Amino acid sequence: MKPAARRGALVVGIGLLVVVLGGGRWLALEVAERAWATTIPGGAAYIGERDFARLISGVLLLTAVTWSTANLLFVYRSIGSMQLSHRLGDLEIVEAVPQNVLFASTIGSGLLCGFLLTLGTGDWWMHAALASHAPSFGVLDPVLHRDVGYYVARLPWTERLRSFSLLAVCAATIVVALLYVGIGPLRFRRWLPYANAHARAHLGLLLALLALILAWGALLDPVETVAGLHGSLTQRALDLRLPAAPIVAAFAFAAAGASLFWGLREKPVLLASAWSALCVAELIGFIVIPGPLPPPGSRDTGAGVAGGGGGAPVGTLEDTALASAQRRLESLALGTPALLEQPPRGFASAEAAVAAVPIWDASRVMVAAAARPELGGRGAPVGAALAPPTLGIGAGRPTWIVAFQPMLDSGVTSGRPSAARARPPVAAVEDDSALEFIAVPTRDSTTWFGPNFEGFVVASPDTWPAVRRSAVALTPWWRRLALAWALQSPALARRETDGLVLMWRRNILPRLRRLAPFATFDQPMPVVADSALWWVAYGYLNAEGSPLARPVEIDGRWVRYSRAAFIAVVSAATGDTRLHLAPGADSVAIAWATLLTPMIRPLDSLAPALRTQLPFPRRTFRAAAALLDRWPGDTTPWVPRDREPFELSAPPWDESGVDGSHMWMAQGFESGNTFAALVAGIMTPSAPKLFVWRPRAARLPPLLVGSPNTTAPGVMRVWSVAGGLFSEQARFIEPAGGTPLRGIDTVFLSWGDRRGQGRFPAAALRDLLAGTGGPRIPTDTSLAARWDRARRLARDASAALAGGDLAKFAQLYHELEQLLGVARRKLAPVPDRH
Repeated sequence: MKPAARRGALVVGIGLLVVVLGGGRWLALEVAERAWATTIPGGAAYIGERDFARLISGVLLLTAVTWSTANLLFVYRSIGSMQLSHRLGDLEIVEAVPQNVLFASTIGSGLLCGFLLTLGTGDWWMHAALASHAPSFGVLDPVLHRDVGYYVARLPWTERLRSFSLLAVCAATIVVALLYVGIGPLRFRRWLPYANAHARAHLGLLLALLALILAWGALLDPVETVAGLHGSLTQRALDLRLPAAPIVAAFAFAAAGASLFWGLREKPVLLASAWSALCVAELIGFIVIPGPLPPPGSRDTGAGVAGGGGGAPVGTLEDTALASAQRRLESLALGTPALLEQPPRGFASAEAAVAAVPIWDASRVMVAAAARPELGGRGAPVGAALAPPTLGIGAGRPTWIVAFQPMLDSGVTSGRPSAARARPPVAAVEDDSALEFIAVPTRDSTTWFGPNFEGFVVASPDTWPAVRRSAVALTPWWRRLALAWALQSPALARRETDGLVLMWRRNILPRLRRLAPFATFDQPMPVVADSALWWVAYGYLNAEGSPLARPVEIDGRWVRYSRAAFIAVVSAATGDTRLHLAPGADSVAIAWATLLTPMIRPLDSLAPALRTQLPFPRRTFRAAAALLDRWPGDTTPWVPRDREPFELSAPPWDESGVDGSHMWMAQGFESGNTFAALVAGIMTPSAPKLFVWRPRAARLPPLLVGSPNTTAPGVMRVWSVAGGLFSEQARFIEPAGGTPLRGIDTVFLSWGDRRGQGRFPAAALRDLLAGTGGPRIPTDTSLAARWDRARRLARDASAALAGGDLAKFAQLYHELEQLLGVARRKLAPVPDRH
């Protein structure tokens, strides 16, 4: 065989090997995905979701490759020949580049440019799918009179198409211009472009397209400004930036006409003048006159309790009607229900409150469970959640459900699945100063799915018949081979695995994110219902913009639209995964449920035992707290007493007490040194409800501190007891150096003006009822604590002064002087009067 033939055969062989390996890998992944989809109720919708995502990605890639290649081929047509020179000693050798090589280089460059243009577009299918079924809220913004659904659903997809077009045309214009300059048809004299007819027609068309896209952007600018995509909306932007948009668009249309005319008739002065005018119009209309809009996170731009400054935020509108509409649209965008200015259902007596309000928190419960050899030795705790009293565990005492993870990640053979499953959950009952762990009556003796359950496991369906419906059968042989290739585990292809089942994607959050990548899920919480352990998590829908809404920081991210849309429940024993619409789901969630029917189900299909245990969505509560930066009429902003909201079990809101939830989420706020309000939320059967209670002249005990090496303060929980403000907090024994948690050191109670403390809750209650009031909680007198207190007083005093409350300012300033030990000094000696 000749050398040329051998080289050709080698190239063909390598190409076939690449095709077989790449195609085989793709086929194995496709078989694995479709096999896994059969284990999900409504899995056909998941497959349709993947197919639509690949369709959108393929269309974008094909469009980008076609566009890039067509422009490069148009330049290629203007090249007669290309020569390359190189030296051999003193000789200079000039060789012509073969046309086939030049053509192949053009095609390859077009493919590469098209691929680069589509980088970062993998999630665009979600915006395309939502825009194709755009929801309608029936609520119009007061500025442009567009439905909120346009901003949430259609605008993101439109903006992505515009940005993709702008990038593609800009890149093509720059690359083509550089190529024409390099080969000679385009040149500049006195900063004016001159080109031959071929290059001028090409560049004129590209410049006209670029100007039209800029006009498109100018026409979209008012919508984007109202949606907050350019920064927090200000009154100046409404007055100046919105009227400038059509003027800039007119200059862009003029530049497009001048570009087309230059492509037909060489008029470089007209082209330069039109584009210069467009650039000046963009600069003046969108930047200079209205001024740059403040970005999220800048001082006083967004709603939030952490701002602490006086005066109106930058994002607040001056017009009263617009400001009222802004608050209404913010509540709609964040899913915060209307505030009911009334106290939540409280306890009838302090004895009932002490018996029901928990002292521990989830993190300390898991630490205490891990320290028990009989519990932590079989896998670390992976989740803990407060159980409702209706569960019937703990004899009325506060009880926590603790779930565990397996000791090892995965097993392959049927003889080792025990290493990849976890023990059943236990109940941690609060008993005096420690926790009492008891078994939870469930019908399942083990759990296969949960947070941090990594890897896969193979088990026998005869031994574990409950997992048959949620596991992939390792039969026939081609499915085993595909799964082995997809999971990179050759042991799965062995004949010994025939007839067994594969449990895959057992980690809850990655499992939910794969099913619904358009949603953001909370950390799942363990819930016991119908004698089974379930993992429950809220799924939230987020959007970049929402009309008139100021940004709110939630979990380190600034958002303008974020609503609890779905409830995901996963069986810990079988992996049965179901998505339901959340109570109060809006039109966007319903649109996704319509697109992915029957994978996303209505709320009515959620089991009643799970529905009555639903907590208030944590992110929705944080958003509501962020909007409560101040109450109308208060001159001092509200500051949360604790950084995070707390959970507790209290009387349900509904009067019957049959179907209502007992699980409340709440957070206390202070205004200066006074307790301002208790904000409490509960999930009712129809929708979440939010209450704000403002007790009169109420004060909480000082901040509880602990020793850096021996003790640490727990969560302070605040509630209503017989119409008075009640608080409960413990100081825990937490030695340094890795020593496990040893329990409660002291319990502190307050009820109105009364204070009580004791080694146990019962002792603290006796001290509370027998005491005469007054502060009993020790405060930290260290320099760091005093400095922190001084900073808070200075901040509150500054806010009071900015709000014009001079009496409040004088009181806070006097307290600051006393804290710092500063005595008033005379500025000058007073002369004696004779």
